[in-house]
Amino acid sequence: MAVKKFPKKTVIKKTVKKATVKITTKKKSSILPAPIKRKHTIYIESSAFLPLNSADGYVDLFQQGRHAAIAGHSLAAPISLPVGAVLKSFSIHYINSTLEGILALFLRKHANRHCPSGEIEMSFISLLPGTLSSDNFLTVTDTTFPDGGLIKNKYLHYLEVPGTGDFGEAGKRTIRGISIEYHY
Repeated sequence: MAVKKFPKKTVIKKTVKKATVKITTKKKSSILPAPIKRKHTIYIESSAFLPLNSADGYVDLFQQGRHAAIAGHSLAAPISLPVGAVLKSFSIHYINSTLEGILALFLRKHANRHCPSGEIEMSFISLLPGTLSSDNFLTVTDTTFPDGGLIKNKYLHYLEVPGTGDFGEAGKRTIRGISIEYHY
């Protein structure tokens, strides 16, 4: 006698020559295993950086990067990462041939314009002055982020770099771009 398969857990009792036989079938689990998070790297070129005030303008030096047209003013760029990604490193590629460092701000703001104090800072990254042969490009990498680097829903991320510009004899501060490594 053939036994039918049932989609849910079912108990069937049959009598075969005065013996009771129980047949149990189980429904297969519909829970999928967690996806494997893979390493990804994205690069954001200097052309993504714009002044916070459009009237300030910018100067594009192509391979050397971009700086504000008015020395000492800020540039900012949006950072677009998938919700649920986990940041591993955030690197800024720049030139700073002046004698002073500047502090880049990796920030987030709530998409619904609600952001209690202390929830906007992702990282403060010091762009120290220096020179390297042959092109003066420097890179600084940060690996410390709040919430273990988790990109949460309903947040808008951006990088603000204050104090960029051409300071004449005192030097130049430009942003060449950024690279971000994350797992998703």
